[in-house]
Amino acid sequence: MKLLLDCSLLSIGGGIQVGLSIIENVANDPDFETVIVCSPQINAQLSDATRNKLYACHVVPNLPFYKKSKQGKYLSKLERKYRPDQVFVVFGPSYWRPKVNNLQGFALGKMLYPEVRKHYPSKVQRFKEEVFDLIKQKLFFRNVGNFVVETEVVKSRLVKNLGIDSDKIFVISNSYSPAFEQRLLERQSQVQPSDDKIVVFIPSSFYHHKNLLILPQALKELKSLSDRKIFFKFTIPEESNGWKLLKKSAQNLGVSEYFFTVGHVANNVICDEYLSSQIVLCPSLVESSTAVFPESFIAKRPLIVSDRDFSRDLCDDGAIYFDPLNPIDIAQKINLVLEDSSLYKLLVNNASEVLKKNYLTPDEKWNAQKALLMKLSHK
Repeated sequence: MKLLLDCSLLSIGGGIQVGLSIIENVANDPDFETVIVCSPQINAQLSDATRNKLYACHVVPNLPFYKKSKQGKYLSKLERKYRPDQVFVVFGPSYWRPKVNNLQGFALGKMLYPEVRKHYPSKVQRFKEEVFDLIKQKLFFRNVGNFVVETEVVKSRLVKNLGIDSDKIFVISNSYSPAFEQRLLERQSQVQPSDDKIVVFIPSSFYHHKNLLILPQALKELKSLSDRKIFFKFTIPEESNGWKLLKKSAQNLGVSEYFFTVGHVANNVICDEYLSSQIVLCPSLVESSTAVFPESFIAKRPLIVSDRDFSRDLCDDGAIYFDPLNPIDIAQKINLVLEDSSLYKLLVNNASEVLKKNYLTPDEKWNAQKALLMKLSHK
């Protein structure tokens, strides 16, 4: 099969990990002749060995929203040039309508949980996102042939909230990446948490719906509950506005010395950040899915997460849940896991079972994606 794989919209966050995994799989599968279109961020993490196995690789710049249609025209030209049997847009909506069957991933959780925006500090930001949502909805209806999502919760909300035909939505669960698994095998005996401090890992980009600005207050509350040396570790670029906002809030509350960031971490080495931490924290208000959950589970680090339908559906009894709008509850749940060693072990054991039940292995995920692409290309 000749496949046109569109990763041009992946420039930040977990989408990069998903895109890299798919590229690795199609590049090494003899049943595919693959043309990829990718962002500079994806291209920077592609190995020469993988790139050499592709039929063609086109790198396109990150463009502002109002210039995306120009990029869409470029992709249409590539489709006419290569004449693929199938187009796969890893996460849409695309800014072009492929002529052949196309499959597009959906990961715009805020479109399905618009109520989270009522917690935004800026009404202007809320309005801008609502306008973009309307535009993206139109793009989905105009440009998408079939959807692939990672949870049944997202599928049901797409049907209910946007009126998408359920027959056009396919569910393939998320997984940890092969690179994460390989790194884990290599490093789990070498990288361990420090004995003299507690590190709570928050692997997340800075978006309002990630709810990170509640964490300075949560850490202040935690300091009143425990005399341990507890640090919050982030993956936000130090020069970014998001980190400056977070750091300023922490300074105002007197906890900035306990906040630090390792900045952007490449997909193939982020496993080390899990292994060097005692706990993983996810305070997000909405997720379409996230690699943080299965990565925490396979790394055997207790997960503490927002009490929302998306997390309950994916984590079952493999996590501790908190009210993401209540910093006191966040602090109490972290302290609970730190103080109760039996609970710590129970979470790790439960998570191993949840991982088997709710998630595919990387090979299983690729086999499911491949089967779907083959099926759609013959429709």
